[in-house]
Amino acid sequence: MGKRIPMFYLDPRSVSTHAMAMSNLGPSHFKGFELSNFQRKAAAALDTDHNVLVAAPTGAGKTLVAEYAIHLATSQGKRSLYTAPIKALSNQKFRDFTEDEAIPSVGLSTGDISLQSDSQVLVMTTEILRNTLIEDAESLANVGVVVFDEVHFMDDPERGSVWEETLMFLPKNVIIVALSATIANLGQFAAWLERVRERPITIVEETKRPVPLKHHLFHPKAGIFGQHRLKQVAKRFSKQSRNRNFKRRDDTELLNSVINDNNLPALYFCFSRKLTESKARSAARNRSLTNKDERKQFEEIWQQAKGEFKFNDERGAMADLHDILERGIGYHHAGMLPQQKEIVERLFSKALIKLLYTTETFAMGINMPARCVVFDSLMKFDGIDFDYMRTRDYLQMAGRAGRLGMDEEGLVYSVLEFDDIMGAPIHRIQDGSVEPITSRFNLDYATLVHLHGIAGSEEATKVWEKSFAAYQAREHSKQREERNRRHMRALLKKRFEFLSAMGYIGEGSEILGRGRTSLHLFGYEIQLTEMLYEGIFENITSEALSALVAATIHQGRPRDTYPKYVLRPIQGLLRRAKRVVEHARDQEVMSGLKSTIKQLDESMSAAIYEYANGCDFYRLNKFTSAAPGDFVRIARMTVQYLRHLERLLKESDPQLAETAQRAVKQIYRGPVDVRAELGLNAQEFESTKTARTGEESE
Repeated sequence: MGKRIPMFYLDPRSVSTHAMAMSNLGPSHFKGFELSNFQRKAAAALDTDHNVLVAAPTGAGKTLVAEYAIHLATSQGKRSLYTAPIKALSNQKFRDFTEDEAIPSVGLSTGDISLQSDSQVLVMTTEILRNTLIEDAESLANVGVVVFDEVHFMDDPERGSVWEETLMFLPKNVIIVALSATIANLGQFAAWLERVRERPITIVEETKRPVPLKHHLFHPKAGIFGQHRLKQVAKRFSKQSRNRNFKRRDDTELLNSVINDNNLPALYFCFSRKLTESKARSAARNRSLTNKDERKQFEEIWQQAKGEFKFNDERGAMADLHDILERGIGYHHAGMLPQQKEIVERLFSKALIKLLYTTETFAMGINMPARCVVFDSLMKFDGIDFDYMRTRDYLQMAGRAGRLGMDEEGLVYSVLEFDDIMGAPIHRIQDGSVEPITSRFNLDYATLVHLHGIAGSEEATKVWEKSFAAYQAREHSKQREERNRRHMRALLKKRFEFLSAMGYIGEGSEILGRGRTSLHLFGYEIQLTEMLYEGIFENITSEALSALVAATIHQGRPRDTYPKYVLRPIQGLLRRAKRVVEHARDQEVMSGLKSTIKQLDESMSAAIYEYANGCDFYRLNKFTSAAPGDFVRIARMTVQYLRHLERLLKESDPQLAETAQRAVKQIYRGPVDVRAELGLNAQEFESTKTARTGEESE
């Protein structure tokens, strides 16, 4: 490593001053690339052992900062961890790093797979890292840097607390590289990080996109127009009846314009899986976007992928997808098989898909830029109701428009309905301030048991005092800080009372048997621990064990159906398991808590049960109405928790451990097996070790 460049530290809240102070520092080139100003600033900060928070638009080159940090750690003989919010992004980074000759060895740990976990660079989901810090922190010895990709995920209502806990629990000697899109309270977040990490932090903010975006609006009655004409268009429509077929719009004119003006490839975002498929089929019926040579290239890639993934196509699903993709049109959503998504991504990366209909997950960190982005709607379901998009989400997806070195500008089109024209907050969505990160701090039961074992129940209160939630309350007002503190103390007291009543913790800092078990079962620690201790798993078959674990982790959609007769052999077992979980939920309520323990959901259990019994994957539609991709996701999570049980019970209950091992072998096959997606064969996979716990996003 070259000579370090000295620098001074300024308060991270002074972003502009700090940026100017560092303007001439840092290396000019790395890995053959000329570094931009913000990349040089970040590199200079890393050279002086600062933590770094990088906020930059999609496609600006944040990943190169992460690679520089990994390079420094490697040169010092230190290991690096790269965390991502979703498994798809983790898999992509694993493949990318594997191809990097400068990295000696690369491993992967996502719950689906744990491969070469002692490698120089280990790619993992953030849940896995958090849980490892609590379960087996010693395994992370000699880690020099941790990269948090998409760190603004800390704002996620369900999973954000994991990011916050991880940033707090990591050893202070570890360098943090946090990558994010632009966020409003960057200084506040950085100041908290500096306090909790006890190390200077450098903010590097880049607001300029490498390829500027040009935003357009579209309505079939008004054509393509700019935001400046919105009031004029709205005024015209306000004089017309709302009953004149404005509600559902036709985007044919827009598509023709995009295609005829050579604005392909295009990403067309829809907020419905069904809509992505129906629109892709409709588009493919009316046009083909590929020439003879491109169709030949497509067929070669298709046949190669088909051989890799060993598709059985008795239902014709692959043939249907083939016919659409061949025309340069495709769709991509979480309900597809992972192998299908992999094929689509390969084709899109080689510009053989010109028009891709997709859900928002495609925009989450996956490096697949396009010339143009289209929004089918500016409204999306937020888990409770339909509402207009947040600015951050819009910019995250819109940021996929514009290919560096290929396009002078990226084009973004938003398709409007009548109501949008009359009242949509277009200015706020497209030009407004990006929403601030808000703490979602919420310690789960396994974490509380761990903290209790360190220094008793008071330790949890100390942890909360260090949280971003407490920091934000403190900055707001003393009254708010004190109110939040009282609320948190009361909440933690009730949770510890619950854990005590259930036999997880004892006096002082004592952790009881149930508590020790729960430390290995993050995510569903209460349900699985209670079933284990209440004898639900005694003399159980491997097929029934798989079905019970699936019922524990699955949260079905209201419309999901399955044949109840399949589960008749284990119906009594399911009823007993439900009573055990319901008892735990009742105990929560008796402790003064709103129940957070998920009830069992058996709507996927029939399919898991039959699959474990040897049913062919492509016949599972008889046993579940869920999408194939949803089955694969739940099956992989089932495998993940079966492995946890196997490892946990290896010495205390070898018979049940063997049953769990057998269940894994029954399920981990066909499309559920993740190896083909990663380009691994069976021999390479023999080095795989059991993954640590944690519930992951798809």
